Amino acid sequence: MQPLVLEYVFEGHERGYNFTSPTRGYPETLLKTIWRSAMPRGQGWNTYIGARSLKSFPLDDGRVALSEVTVTDLRDESGRGGIRRAVIQVMYPGAFTEYLKDRLRRYPDVVLAQVERWPSFGQRQRLLGRGVRGAAQTVCVYPYTTPDAWQTAEAITLKLATSPGLLLRSEPVAFTTLALDYRDESPLVVLPAARAEKLNGVATLAL
Repeated sequence: MQPLVLEYVFEGHERGYNFTSPTRGYPETLLKTIWRSAMPRGQGWNTYIGARSLKSFPLDDGRVALSEVTVTDLRDESGRGGIRRAVIQVMYPGAFTEYLKDRLRRYPDVVLAQVERWPSFGQRQRLLGRGVRGAAQTVCVYPYTTPDAWQTAEAITLKLATSPGLLLRSEPVAFTTLALDYRDESPLVVLPAARAEKLNGVATLAL
């Protein structure tokens, strides 16, 4: 099936976030689930222009949706920035896992070198010591500087998501590689470190 595009519509009677690609072949209930789940949570995306987030979530028919979200430089009618655009692919679990593994192999060499060294023995012990295997949600943090630099956090998340026997409970893993709030988010979610410091009452793991 063709990917779905969810973006901000500025004209017509359906202003706001809507599908702008054909939706033929997608049941209405599935479209509602995708519309509700495709965007990472949190406010303040206007300070993350150019950032990218990958978000996966299960669908009721047994398939998995993978949403690739980009923070654009567009502004809405009120002048608010941080408008996002999502391209969503729907796959069966086996194809989804292979897609993630292939995507992981395609990162720049400098990112792959960092991911290859992760986790170290000490990091592995801290991860397991925090109960990652049994936790309902694992909130990770990583310093955000630029969209390109965040690729390391994204690649580490994909490594975790494709190694469920090592650190996580099940496959496929639902994750969000960049969100601004952990609440109502994926079981595995990564927040910018500076953003996480402003959120009280959540235990985090540094990547």
